[in-house]
Amino acid sequence: MIDFTKKMRQTEIKKGDNPIEIYAALDRTSLAGPLRGSQEEVLTKWYTEKIDERDVIIKLHTGEGKTLIGLLVLMTKLNKGDGPCVYICPNKYLVEQVCKEATKFGIPICTIGENNQLPNEFLASKRILITHVQKMFNGKTIFGTGNTSEKIGAIVFDDAHACLDAIRDAFVISIKRNEEKELYEKIFELFEDDLSEQGEGTLWDIKNNEDYDSIMMIPYWAWIEKKSQVLELLAKSKDKNCITFVWSLIKNSVENCQAFIKGNEIQIMPLVAPINMFGCFTNAKYRILMSATTQDDSFFVKVLGISINAIKEPIINEKLKWSGEKMILIPSLISQEFTRHSIIEYLGQMTYKFGAIALTPTWKKQEDYCEFGCIPIDKSNIYQEMNNLQRGDYGTGKLRVLVNRYDGIDLPDNACRILILDSLPFSTNMSDVYEEKARSKSHLIQKKIAQKIEQGLGRSVRSEKDYSCIILIGSELVSFIRSSLTRELFSNQTQKQIEIGLQVSEWAKEDGKELTIKETASLMNQCLKRDNGWKAYYESEMNRIEVAEKNREDELEILSLEQKAENMFLQKKYDEAANVIQSILDTIKCDKSDKGWYLQMKAHYMYHSSKIESQKLQRAAFESNFEMLKPRDGVTYKKMENINLNRIQNIIKNIQKFKSFDELMLEINRINECLSFGVTADKFEAAVGELGILLGYVSQRPDKSIRKGPDNLWGMGNNYYVMFECKSEVSLGRKEIYKSEVGQMNNHCGWFDKEYPDAHVLRIMIIPTNCVAYDADFTHDVKILRKNSLNQLKKNVINFFKELKEYDLNCLEERFIHNCLKMHDLDNESIIDKYVENPKIQKHQ
Repeated sequence: MIDFTKKMRQTEIKKGDNPIEIYAALDRTSLAGPLRGSQEEVLTKWYTEKIDERDVIIKLHTGEGKTLIGLLVLMTKLNKGDGPCVYICPNKYLVEQVCKEATKFGIPICTIGENNQLPNEFLASKRILITHVQKMFNGKTIFGTGNTSEKIGAIVFDDAHACLDAIRDAFVISIKRNEEKELYEKIFELFEDDLSEQGEGTLWDIKNNEDYDSIMMIPYWAWIEKKSQVLELLAKSKDKNCITFVWSLIKNSVENCQAFIKGNEIQIMPLVAPINMFGCFTNAKYRILMSATTQDDSFFVKVLGISINAIKEPIINEKLKWSGEKMILIPSLISQEFTRHSIIEYLGQMTYKFGAIALTPTWKKQEDYCEFGCIPIDKSNIYQEMNNLQRGDYGTGKLRVLVNRYDGIDLPDNACRILILDSLPFSTNMSDVYEEKARSKSHLIQKKIAQKIEQGLGRSVRSEKDYSCIILIGSELVSFIRSSLTRELFSNQTQKQIEIGLQVSEWAKEDGKELTIKETASLMNQCLKRDNGWKAYYESEMNRIEVAEKNREDELEILSLEQKAENMFLQKKYDEAANVIQSILDTIKCDKSDKGWYLQMKAHYMYHSSKIESQKLQRAAFESNFEMLKPRDGVTYKKMENINLNRIQNIIKNIQKFKSFDELMLEINRINECLSFGVTADKFEAAVGELGILLGYVSQRPDKSIRKGPDNLWGMGNNYYVMFECKSEVSLGRKEIYKSEVGQMNNHCGWFDKEYPDAHVLRIMIIPTNCVAYDADFTHDVKILRKNSLNQLKKNVINFFKELKEYDLNCLEERFIHNCLKMHDLDNESIIDKYVENPKIQKHQ
């Protein structure tokens, strides 16, 4: 045998370190052609401008071949002697795909086998390790933690935003009530009194209903004071699956954790995720993050500690402004009759000769599709079903319904030609849910929501020539993408696609005729059947995208300051951490909700050094934002002014806050959609409050603002009130009102009698059943509002506001409003009498 390498000059056998030359020399299969122009451009930029920079972000359009780019970057690092190198996927499912791609291109790779050991070829820098984020980021990781962490030369994150969520989840202990009932109940009992002070009603819901989504934060002062008991409970259960992979990460810093509780789960996580425990990442020589062009990378600063310079100066292919074709349809903007339910019913009954997907944020919303024979997707069938779609096996042709899968699932070409994006997304991490509720109008929170929406929009169009029809339903989602304030949070590409969708909605109404759902569905066919006019219009509009650099200085400054405060906190420099938070309050323009958020953060930090100062700050936080923790020494209730009420004038003033009739109806539809059984308690109660204001009444939420009293209180004038106890999360199949629910209502009736001793009041419980348990009795005259009557009220509200369609909203007459209220059974007398019924008292059998 001839050793040809010996016949070559020494300089000629040196491994290449130029990624383009490396690719040319690979033993590729016949399926692997030359590099695309966009791949060459990105790789050349990295090699000539960024190869020696530690943190690099590479932003690519879908279908530009980011997997190969990431692998070639790691090959370059291997050849330069900068290994070991690892390629991180956001889930197991994508590891297999990346391995197939690497094999096709002839790139030397390895994976972690059944022995759960790091391969020698990886450790010796001979091959690139392909694995998933959960394998590296867990408390028992084979990559080691702290000082025992493996030394990594270069690490590439594929879909860095999805990886980021998984990394944060690595620090979360999730205790499911149905799996770890004893542990759940012991922690609940430990903090029950503390939680009761934060809201008796919500605590009752959590205690008595496993399917309630109401969330409470355990007060940080109670958590810190009872840390020893918590530590003992967790330590005894440290071998349980819900704890064992997190335990080593938090066991020495339990007091620095925060905890949240709902009916079926308790979550415990560090207030500040100690990412530095994963030295394999934080100490890696080179960190390359692959990101979609539609995603904002600012949040990498805070959690991953990525340099601001990397975020400001990513590598992008400037020649390609957009990729793929998305026809966005918004049925509710074409006709008010096209509600979320009507679209689900119409599309859910159909069968398709290609993949059709609905993406919902919750399991409860997934259930809305099941009555039409749609296929619910969960962890037991997701990989099988997704593989079937990618192979072209569409089964029965019914719609498949995913829950909270906004990333990590790729459905190119016929695997998904119709995508329904159903309702506004939100997180499953309770800390995020709490923050979203507390700071819903915050720029940073809205940006996170916008990113989730963009991730969802990207599931079905996976290449430059791919196309899909995307239907947006759910009033909150439609309001979010329609608002000019939140639309600017999307990428330039998505903003243009939304703009096209809004224009299509207007054109669909041009002749003034009300379209049927079937006629509206014909618009979908213009995309699906490749109408030349649509294709030309879409391309023409997308080519007009103006790539404008967005000013992110403020948000990057905030995130950097938050990271600085968190690092101070981890170092137990509590006063310094509090001072950094104060600098945010001093230098950044904050609304009241953000101000309350940062004051509570500062109060939490200060609790370790001054409990008195901490409680002063906590009071200020609560006064700025009622979603914050109620201070230990309580709050004072401010009574409602409800004597001289001019209801008609109030209605007109509220209507005139809207710029147009269409904008008004969007808000009415949003409120009506939230007034449905199955909606989370907080959203439902907020909608009751908003409805009261739109109907001209004075409206309060005592349980929210002082954590006592009824969920909602309306003042109707002349010292007459309506108080509501809302049970929106009670199952529609429930047979009776429980004794504990009756007791809760009785307590709130007593609260009202104390606060308003001389007032007249209608006491309403909103609940699906009117049968009272045999062992329960109301102490006051209580009425019941059930589903059918609630739906009738919502219908009447819609029809009342529809009367304004042909009128100038700025020139409404009081007599006209008065007559419309009467006509649609919304006058005071009808509100009191028309919608409620007496409870049925069951006799003991």
